[in-house]
Amino acid sequence: MHETRLARWAAHFPDVDPATPGAGAAGGTGFGLLAWGARVGSGAGAVAEALGLADAVAAADLVVTGEGRFDGQTAAGKTPTVVTAIAVAAGTPVALVAGDVAARLDAFSIAASLTVIATQTTGEPDDALRDPLRFARVAGERMARAQG
Repeated sequence: MHETRLARWAAHFPDVDPATPGAGAAGGTGFGLLAWGARVGSGAGAVAEALGLADAVAAADLVVTGEGRFDGQTAAGKTPTVVTAIAVAAGTPVALVAGDVAARLDAFSIAASLTVIATQTTGEPDDALRDPLRFARVAGERMARAQG
């Protein structure tokens, strides 16, 4: 019933395809924004473009990116994937810091998992959730030593 009403309502906006990825997210917010003339795109990509990230990365010796959980979904346009693509295009090495790692790390010159560091340090992987700053500092120290 709701689907029929929504389809009837969407027909009032012939310039917007309700099947556009993102148009139905958050209860139709995407569709409404498209009706007002917005463009749908990668959030991370749009932020990177607005910040001029490509120029900053090209001038860097190393790029560090991060994610709470680096997994198969990360490749779907999340920040580490966008940052890595920009860095690879610029020939700049990339480091990853993640709370947990559950995917291949081929694109990174160095990577750190806070849960692994917590397990090595205290024997408790959940300590990474309780005190992430502590283990992020350890990750930074290890990466700095590894980079020489």
